[in-house]
Amino acid sequence: MAGSVLKRVRARLATEAGAPDPRQRQYAVLVAVAVVGATALGWIFDLHTPGIVAGVTAVFALVATSGQALRSDLHRFVWFTPALALVMTLGPVLSNVPVLAGIAVASVVFGAGMLPAMGEHYRVGGQTLAAATLFSTTTGIGSDQSVLVLLASSVAGVAFALLLRVLVGLGDPTRATRIAVAGTLLEPGPGVVELAASAWRADGASTWLGQVLAGAARFRAARETLLAQAQQVGRLEAERLREIVAEADRVAAQLAIAVRSRACSGLPASARLDPAEVVLRRGGRQDLPDAARGLNQGLDRIRAAVVERDETPATPPAPGGRRERAMGAVRAHLSMRSSLFRHALRCTLAVGVGMVIVLLLNDPSESGLLLALYVVLQPAARDSMNGALERTGGAVLGVVALAALITLLPGAYLLVPLVVAAMLVNIDRLRTDYRTLLGALIVITVVDQAMQLDRPLVNVAISFAANSAIGAAIALSVGYVSYLVLPSSALPDVRGAIRSTVWSVSELLRSVRAAGQGANLRQALHSAHVLAMRRTQDLLGMPALLDGNDEETEDERVTRDAAVALDALRQDVATLAFRPETERAIAVPALRAVDDLLAGKTSAKIPDVAENTAPATELLASSLVENALHARAAIDRTFGYDSPWKSYTISFVRPERLHIK
Repeated sequence: MAGSVLKRVRARLATEAGAPDPRQRQYAVLVAVAVVGATALGWIFDLHTPGIVAGVTAVFALVATSGQALRSDLHRFVWFTPALALVMTLGPVLSNVPVLAGIAVASVVFGAGMLPAMGEHYRVGGQTLAAATLFSTTTGIGSDQSVLVLLASSVAGVAFALLLRVLVGLGDPTRATRIAVAGTLLEPGPGVVELAASAWRADGASTWLGQVLAGAARFRAARETLLAQAQQVGRLEAERLREIVAEADRVAAQLAIAVRSRACSGLPASARLDPAEVVLRRGGRQDLPDAARGLNQGLDRIRAAVVERDETPATPPAPGGRRERAMGAVRAHLSMRSSLFRHALRCTLAVGVGMVIVLLLNDPSESGLLLALYVVLQPAARDSMNGALERTGGAVLGVVALAALITLLPGAYLLVPLVVAAMLVNIDRLRTDYRTLLGALIVITVVDQAMQLDRPLVNVAISFAANSAIGAAIALSVGYVSYLVLPSSALPDVRGAIRSTVWSVSELLRSVRAAGQGANLRQALHSAHVLAMRRTQDLLGMPALLDGNDEETEDERVTRDAAVALDALRQDVATLAFRPETERAIAVPALRAVDDLLAGKTSAKIPDVAENTAPATELLASSLVENALHARAAIDRTFGYDSPWKSYTISFVRPERLHIK
């Protein structure tokens, strides 16, 4: 056990190559010194509560604002931390005014449930703010402090988080962006280019990384095309095509190393190979499909960009795109037809009932009730109640074990600084696993309140366990009743959902294609985007409805693949809609090819996309093709076709009028 922990710590403090990372070591040392110093000051001057507020605020700030390049993280830091400091300051004060506390908690929980429609970082930020609101308003930590002390503590936590983020990122501020872009050469599957492109745009959209992304998108589209064609030909030809893909992956892995590096004066010979030529030299047929040439065209684009490294910004998008997307998200999901809206409403109803129970109990040991409730609800799961029973048992048993540990362990209060330190050095884990974040907050709350209660610790343990069970029961009850009242998907129709999603994405695609050819379809384009956003979000929530087991079934995997691919395709088309009009025509051939794929055509080929003109639009054009191929493959598996790409077409019937209510 100790060896495993030590190994994990060493990996955390090392670079990707395995060498010691001085920035991570400085980060870990600074966290250790700060936690030890805050613990000592809290013990000497009786400032343990301000210390907890400051430490937890720093954790929240880092979870919500880190993960990309220093520039984009600081931008999020500027707009997120004032709201966080306000919540951490006023939350304990509002706990004395139940009506205001209930309104604040319900508003933040509902908003956090809706934010996933805006993107990954909005989802993380919303969930983090919801956790901060529950922690500050309902746990009672800080309610005995003045507003000025709470404000000073939260500001100190924000300042410490800023220091940690700058310390890690100042030496190499664009490192995270380069790693994200390099990942497009290593990670197959849908959605990878979209995440990397988002990080690239947020970091200033330098031309050379845009060229790398454009080349990587073309490489990935050609790669998926070859794999699709391998399913349509004989065994020997299929093996040859897969050999070309395998060689291309090896070359791409070498280029990814060059992309990640801060500078590049030249490329090794293994990164300059033509993968198709390597396979041709082994003998066999000497003719090549167009997609094989597309592989090397994409790799050549990357090779040139990596060496030249033009840091000037690429062409910016057309103005108004962010506002239009935000308004579209509101229209798409502020409706009972949206599973995202239904789940946000379900969370809000459950939290409201929990707030009433908390007021009726009027017992400090109920401080973890709402956090336990929120763990069971799992805000990212949309319509799903699967696994809620397992999370209920886990939450209650965890609190029982923790209370027993507090009862038996001398100096149990030291668990609080240890947990805060562990959270600070595992920010990446907390960002991706919301249950771990909420579980750590429950630990801090239970330990702090248990050490302050003037009762036998055995009774305290029983009280905390009982109140956690009450919170979990509320979540289960409200969730079950909401299925009976709210329009839901208790019996999911996977095929019908995929048909309607494909149709909505196709409508959006055709609208953008017509706009790229000069048609004025502003209202139709907006309506199509609203419907496509709702359909893809609903489909993303459907895998959780299919099975209650922790292990992912084949149906869940296939449905998830289709959902991710179609959502990535929708993101590409929506982003393309707000590129300058002079560039949109570049993507028309790709839009036409994608339309054919979604309509059931059996041919998979690389469309002609102009190069070296607009990397931001070129990467979208190639990414469209890749995501359409992923979507088509997942659709084939969903519908149970044994011979994909051969003798059938899929008929997607228009399921409804293009009218958004």
